[in-house]
Amino acid sequence: MTMPFDPSSGIRRRHLLKMIGGAGLISLVGCRASGVKPRLFAPAGVLPKTWTMELPDPWQLSSAKALDQWTQADAAQADLLACTDGWLGTLSAVALQPIEAAPLRQQLDPLAQQFLKTLGPLASQVLPVGVSPWVLLIRRDSVADGNKRLGWQMLLDPQLQGQIVFPASPRLVIDLADRLDQPDALQRLRRQALTFDDRQAVNWLLKGAAKVVVLPLQRCLSLLRRDPRMDVILPNQGAPLHWTLLARPKDTKEPLPQPWVELAWREPMRRRLLQEGWRAPLPTAVLDADRLQLPERWRSLVLPPDHLWNRCWSLPPLSPEQRISLEQRWLASAP
Repeated sequence: MTMPFDPSSGIRRRHLLKMIGGAGLISLVGCRASGVKPRLFAPAGVLPKTWTMELPDPWQLSSAKALDQWTQADAAQADLLACTDGWLGTLSAVALQPIEAAPLRQQLDPLAQQFLKTLGPLASQVLPVGVSPWVLLIRRDSVADGNKRLGWQMLLDPQLQGQIVFPASPRLVIDLADRLDQPDALQRLRRQALTFDDRQAVNWLLKGAAKVVVLPLQRCLSLLRRDPRMDVILPNQGAPLHWTLLARPKDTKEPLPQPWVELAWREPMRRRLLQEGWRAPLPTAVLDADRLQLPERWRSLVLPPDHLWNRCWSLPPLSPEQRISLEQRWLASAP
């Protein structure tokens, strides 16, 4: 989930609720006019361009607005929605219908199946189509290189104070703090922050203001290709997972374009997307066919061994009570 964040001015309660788990601010109503081409609504950057360019006719892609900016007029035109798991709290307020994709769901790997089990009623209404672990993208220097083996623990290194860019997601920062198992870990993490701005995280790194940023792997590999000063760490402790999902609004009569999803899950498209850090939610045994086609230095990063992949975890939607509790923790932890 990526949302604007200005730590110098604090977080308004409404924005905080969105960042923690979604505020449920939109509703899809209305019906489609006959003859209108079916539309996939995907906020910018959610789906790989390599894949959306293959969207079959007569489908059209609309990607101009973020999920919380859609109007009822926008929503009434949607036949398929794409979002990341950070927006599931908002998606839970949308009128949806079953995704109707049993042949695809049967192919999902155990982590995707476990993730769906946490979604309650949403489980039948969404389809995971891609996954990427959150990782540490670092600007190489003696401090960062010396801390690589520490994984997430490196976020607490005093030498990195004021030089880490965290996501604009209190939910994710709180989850990482809880897994560090250190006294006052959340307060300490917040003192380490340069800012909370995953949208501009790479720019902070390139300018030299940050030494470490926390991003999904799929947003890191293009930078690694062109800048030898950068490196990526997938901690041995595992990582939170960044899921990409599809959902069908209640009023659409358009079925899910399953052959298009299959395209992303089959060679050669599957391999092209892996090279961008975007992993199909399929068993490792299926994806192993692509391993030798990846640059050697990225193989264990993009397709980590099962013992590491199985340590990764998902962040399911929060109940209203859980959102309020996390909001209170976040406000109380301000440095």
